[in-house]
Amino acid sequence: MKLSDEFYDILSQEDEDPEAYNKAAELVLKAPVSIESTGLLAIMYYDGIGVEQDLEKAFEYAEIAAEGNDGTALYILGHMCENAETPDQEHGGPRQKYDHYDAEHFMERCSQTDSRWSKAAHLWLGDYFMDMAKGGDPEVAVEHYETIGEDIPEAAGKLSDYYYDQWFVDMVIPEEYRTKDLAEKIFHWTQVAVNFNPHDYSYRMGCIYAEGIGCNPEKGFRLARKYWEDAYGFGDWTAAESIANLYEDRLNNLPSDTPEFRKENLMKHIKSWRELAQRERERQWAQEPDPSMEED
Repeated sequence: MKLSDEFYDILSQEDEDPEAYNKAAELVLKAPVSIESTGLLAIMYYDGIGVEQDLEKAFEYAEIAAEGNDGTALYILGHMCENAETPDQEHGGPRQKYDHYDAEHFMERCSQTDSRWSKAAHLWLGDYFMDMAKGGDPEVAVEHYETIGEDIPEAAGKLSDYYYDQWFVDMVIPEEYRTKDLAEKIFHWTQVAVNFNPHDYSYRMGCIYAEGIGCNPEKGFRLARKYWEDAYGFGDWTAAESIANLYEDRLNNLPSDTPEFRKENLMKHIKSWRELAQRERERQWAQEPDPSMEED
């Protein structure tokens, strides 16, 4: 087992073993000096794992290990640059050796390693390039998110958000650019996101099935209802309203010769789901704080 794997395996036992931090630190401190052990020393001193937290030592070890392209060290340096935690250096007068612009450089290098931190670096870079206030580049951001989206819930969710916004916001993507490829990406990444995080993405998955975006519209009614039922179970009253609308659309599109009992059955569903929506909405409103009771 690699030293870093053993180190993180010990740390994962923290809940059961109060000495886990000390044991992980002892493992690294007794290990032969190497790029890997030096990178682990950087994170130990940065987070205070089994040693007293010391940002200067963390920086010193991270710089050494980064020369050997150690992923842990590169991520620590990127994080320190982003948070203005790198120490000042004397070079023709007081100056900081790195600044926050160097964070991108170190995260980019980290993302190209086989380190356990590479996925975190891709996520950081995705967020960095998606931030238009920093002169972002969404296409680059998406490349980073897609690299890790199948494994990292946050990345899958951000891809669903990005592509879904493109589909519905005309100012972002005009109607003529709503391609089949875009529809398939919306469906795929929302499906991944909802598998990771049903609480936040069940409602959207229902919308996608109801609209037939990137999926078989014949399955739309059943699966839209299924995901909206899940969303309602998480407390989203609008999902119950959407199910009522789903049944209402079905009722309005029935052939003229449809038997009355089928129409009555659909109307019962509509009434039931609207009542559930109203009940949940009122329950949530009742729990909201009264602004008039808040102190100045």
